[in-house]
Amino acid sequence: MTGRASVAVVHPDLSARGGAEAVCLHALEALQDRYDVTLYTLAPVDLAALNDYHGTDAAVPVARVGGAVRRLRDALVALADTDYLGLLDMALLSRLAPRIAADHDVVVGTKNELAVGPPSVQYLHFPAFDRSVVPRRDAEAAGTVSAAYDRVCDLLAGFDPAVLQRPGTVPLTNSEWMRDRIGETYGVEPAVVYPPVAVDAFDGAAWAERDHGFVSVGRLTPDKNVHRTVDIVAGVRDRGHDVHLHLVGPVPDTDYGDGLRERAAGLSFVSVEGAVPRERLVELVCTHRWGIHGKDREHFGMAVAELVAGGTVPFVPDDGGQRAIVGDDRLRYRDAEDAVAAIDGVLSDPATCEALRDHLAGRAAEFGPERFAERLRAAVDRALTAADGADG
Repeated sequence: MTGRASVAVVHPDLSARGGAEAVCLHALEALQDRYDVTLYTLAPVDLAALNDYHGTDAAVPVARVGGAVRRLRDALVALADTDYLGLLDMALLSRLAPRIAADHDVVVGTKNELAVGPPSVQYLHFPAFDRSVVPRRDAEAAGTVSAAYDRVCDLLAGFDPAVLQRPGTVPLTNSEWMRDRIGETYGVEPAVVYPPVAVDAFDGAAWAERDHGFVSVGRLTPDKNVHRTVDIVAGVRDRGHDVHLHLVGPVPDTDYGDGLRERAAGLSFVSVEGAVPRERLVELVCTHRWGIHGKDREHFGMAVAELVAGGTVPFVPDDGGQRAIVGDDRLRYRDAEDAVAAIDGVLSDPATCEALRDHLAGRAAEFGPERFAERLRAAVDRALTAADGADG
């Protein structure tokens, strides 16, 4: 191959501004100086606003897939009668990926599986089109409507797991835990490339100057087990520790959100910060001693990585990708009772706390954008080289 390779980066919708979207923006930034990159998406894109939010400097052409595929999407939305559209958007883009690939040397998917052959790099945050091992987060609540909707999306995507094992297809994922789940699902072992976390943005205060309280970051929704987090901090206070809790993240305009605000209003030690500007989030993390995360079976846990980068000592459920982020059994809990005991043990023993702080200090660099960029570029080169070899 001569000259710069042509790369199509595909992502269904960048408006959610979550971990997958951070991967996409940082992928654009990482690849644009080495390859000719074009972003393909289903939804409108304000690249300047996204760069500002994610701390990136991506400057690439954007091609929005439209026309008939958008009309089909709208029809399926009406048929499925559901507000959960992410899977449908992934399926539509998967179906379109082979057409996009025809105009480029390699396709880089930054949100899960694609029905496209090599050369491709496919970043799997979770197995989207086979959720037997990693159930969809709202599957219980959605019931039979969800099952029908999932089936329609699976058929529409046209994804064949065998494509992940072909030379020139390089599957990646976000954590060791998810690597094993994808192995169970598709029989392939993707390389682990941690999502990019803006670790340099967190310049933590000295330990002695920090508030003796907890920060929890993430959407304040049922799957994040926010009420359990409140129970845990209340239990720690019952053990004699004068700690407080900041809940940082969007609060849904639902009965759950209303109930959470009502409960917090009656507890002097809980502050519902809600969706705060990035500067406020960084300030809270960098000025508090403790972090806590409530989401079970977290795919990776970017919020946990931010807590580590900001110098807190975070406690997390003993499952999911977050296990590898904290890396020490003393920072993991099985349930609320176990969490209270674990936290009490650390807060009551300065020597243990200092040892854990030293342990965590070396972890943040693993999750930085530079490490992500290096590994993604290597994956693209590997896909191109393997595909050339297979053709030869």
